[in-house]
Amino acid sequence: MFRRNRKATDFTAEIQSHIQLEEERLRAQGLTPEEARRHAHQAFGNVTKTQERFYESRRWLFFDHFGQDIRFAFRMLHKSPAFTLIAALTLALGIGANTAIFSMVDSLFLRPSPVGHADQLTTLAFQRVSGDYDSIFSYSDFQDIRSQSTGVFSQVAASMDLRGMDGLSLNGKQEPIWTSYVSDNFFQTLGLKPALGNFIEPVPGKSINDAPVLVLGYAYWKTHFAAGANVIGKSVLINGRPVTIIGVAPKGFHSISTFLDMQGYMPFGMASVTADVAKDFFTSRKSQSASITIYARLKPGATLSAAQSALSVIGHRLSAQYPADDNWKSLIAYSLGPLSPYDDPSGPAIILLMCVLFLSLTGLVLLLACLNVANLLLARASVREREMAVRTAVGAARSRLVRQLLTESLLLALLGCAGGIAFGRLGSHWFNSLNLNATIPLVLDFQFDWRVFLYALAAAVLTGIVVGITPALRATRGNLNDILHKSGRTATAGRQRARSMLVIAQVGGSLMLLIVAGLFVRSLQKAEHLDLGFDPNHVLNFTLDPHQAGYNEAQGRDFLQNFLPRVRALPGIETASLAATVPMGYAGDNEELKIQGYQPPKDQPSPTVGFNAVSPDYFRTMRIPVLRGRAILDSDTQASAHIAVINEAMAEKFWRDKDPVGLQFTSTDDPQHPVTVVGIVKNSRVVNFRRPFQPYMYLPLAQKYETPVTLQVRTSLPLASLNPEILGLVHSLSASMPVSNVQTMTDALDTLAGLLLYQIGATLAASLGLLGLALAAVGIYGVVSCAASQRTHEIGIRLALGAQRRDILGMVLRQGFVIVGIGVLSGVLAAAAIARLVGNFLSGVSPLDPLTYLSASLLLAAIALFACYIPARRAMKVDPLVALRYE
Repeated sequence: MFRRNRKATDFTAEIQSHIQLEEERLRAQGLTPEEARRHAHQAFGNVTKTQERFYESRRWLFFDHFGQDIRFAFRMLHKSPAFTLIAALTLALGIGANTAIFSMVDSLFLRPSPVGHADQLTTLAFQRVSGDYDSIFSYSDFQDIRSQSTGVFSQVAASMDLRGMDGLSLNGKQEPIWTSYVSDNFFQTLGLKPALGNFIEPVPGKSINDAPVLVLGYAYWKTHFAAGANVIGKSVLINGRPVTIIGVAPKGFHSISTFLDMQGYMPFGMASVTADVAKDFFTSRKSQSASITIYARLKPGATLSAAQSALSVIGHRLSAQYPADDNWKSLIAYSLGPLSPYDDPSGPAIILLMCVLFLSLTGLVLLLACLNVANLLLARASVREREMAVRTAVGAARSRLVRQLLTESLLLALLGCAGGIAFGRLGSHWFNSLNLNATIPLVLDFQFDWRVFLYALAAAVLTGIVVGITPALRATRGNLNDILHKSGRTATAGRQRARSMLVIAQVGGSLMLLIVAGLFVRSLQKAEHLDLGFDPNHVLNFTLDPHQAGYNEAQGRDFLQNFLPRVRALPGIETASLAATVPMGYAGDNEELKIQGYQPPKDQPSPTVGFNAVSPDYFRTMRIPVLRGRAILDSDTQASAHIAVINEAMAEKFWRDKDPVGLQFTSTDDPQHPVTVVGIVKNSRVVNFRRPFQPYMYLPLAQKYETPVTLQVRTSLPLASLNPEILGLVHSLSASMPVSNVQTMTDALDTLAGLLLYQIGATLAASLGLLGLALAAVGIYGVVSCAASQRTHEIGIRLALGAQRRDILGMVLRQGFVIVGIGVLSGVLAAAAIARLVGNFLSGVSPLDPLTYLSASLLLAAIALFACYIPARRAMKVDPLVALRYE
């Protein structure tokens, strides 16, 4: 392979030696040197043909030809730098948009889990008698399932994610940390090895590990401890309680969840030490509010179906043994993956659907770029038609010519791929830099790995074939005699029709992108101006967590009781209040209720209602109107009768024909304290913008103590001027009290549950729409301009025979009008066809919104017709004498 040139040289020398020997023999017989040389060459035969046979026998001709094609393609592309730059940049934009979106899909859903033998790991869930599914168990359920499933599972582990951040204190400095409580075999079940130190292990003689130890997440260790090896054995405070760091989780492992970056892990027993769970957490079968998730590893050789059969028996046994607590129909195991089949569709599944939608839209952008480049190559093919004919005349096969032209298009696509990767990395960097405005640490790691590069390369190869195959076939199929004898002044009608069809497809696809972009932008505008049911303007938020400072409930209550009146006394404060949750922030808590006079449907559990624990003046601070009854007052204390203020949706659902004020309900978590409805407030947006108003209630913070809490102040002063005063007040009362999420209420709405997804969607859709619009304008301009230039001779004749210049203008524009009209119609129909999919991400706007369709169509038509007017005006000014001599 690497000494072929030397062998060819040796073979040539061998031929010459044969000829020389024959020449010497003939000279010895008396022939002259000239006669001897001539007879020797005649005796040997055709030297060139012999050398060619040797060349072909010693090489893989395909690779030789391919190398020749690549070198020739480089020369041709270098010969036309403007064409090469425009085509490569067009493809780079399409490939770049695709790789940027694909990097998101890869990071969130395709990147393999770092756990060992992930195919053996399963997650457990159960189906209630009512038919709905859940994957949250009690600790007692976990213990029973672990002890009874040893036949199919080698390990059964559990984790529990609690609401809110914890506080890690080291050397007097406090940092927030998101922790999880895990079983003592959690890391072993996942098949992980520590990056440093050790993992949590069972404690001999104890059924529940309550050792005060902490395992740090890798990213948290790297950012907060500078990746120091001396962290092992170091004592820190978690919420004021001492724990010892014993290990660091491996790099790449964030948590079981695809989206959450867990920063610390502690054993289950520490949950009771830190008072993060109820006292009966380890014994009650109803303590499911702590969100225990169970993971199980199949035994070698065991199948998921066998595990399912065993779990079905266990589920029936437990439901029969504890009929009042475990209201199960069956237990279920499903493979570990980025999405649970039982996830709420408003969660990660919505993100997946959004990624699929935008991956489809970027695929459409790449298709438009391909159509644009194919149009350029068709125009180039018409220019090179005579070249192809000459090559055919000297013996080149059509397949050889097609392969050569495809090599040029593939090389062009690879240049576009290189630029696309650069653009894609910029897009991924933008995604990574997004501020999700979340209180929990979410994973944003949209890096380019081998899957993204392979995707970009596959897109480039496919693009090269798509854009090159039709021009290559058209350039090599012409009649040899006709091409060599014709003047070349006119293009065939078939080629012009093909180019026009490509541009019609471009216009249609671009209009569809514009309509989708318009729908997203209109949806964002509607969401921004939606009546939220409260007034977010002139409100400033401060999140405080007495729990992180190590305060118990009594100390936390005392701090808040002293703190709030002092805030209200500050100059410029109109109202101030505390709330456990902020609208569009953390989804909040729910309680299962038993309501007097309300009977749930058959086989349905008791209703679950979301709630917020708030202080007096909350409704004044948020400007939520009280419609009937009263608001929460200072007299609603821990010792007084329990009360609630409900929204209109709750009153309508549970007391449709009654006035609920004065009526009572009980919570299954606290059945000893009946709750009296004392007021009804206007519906307000709490969780997201898209859902209909759900039943919701507000409980006094004094009666339902929750941490962390958010201080919300309404003021007429510049909001930034209050920051130092309130922070100073907090630290004067407690130097260790952490304050986070200091932001305006309008900024607090920019979350994944709030406006952020609308903003991201509108930005991406608008960018893709504008890119498609630019591609369509360039394509239309190219087709009309090329058609006008090819008709220059005809235009000259028309002008010479007396045609008016406005007639020439109309003649050229007419072709553009037809292309734009058909393209706009097809784009409207295509947009209407995907309207249902797009409608899943819209709020307040119909996916068939006529204003959006009309505006997008008029915008595209105006820009497209302007692109037609430029070459038409140039054609109108053609000099007849020049045109008649035009070739």
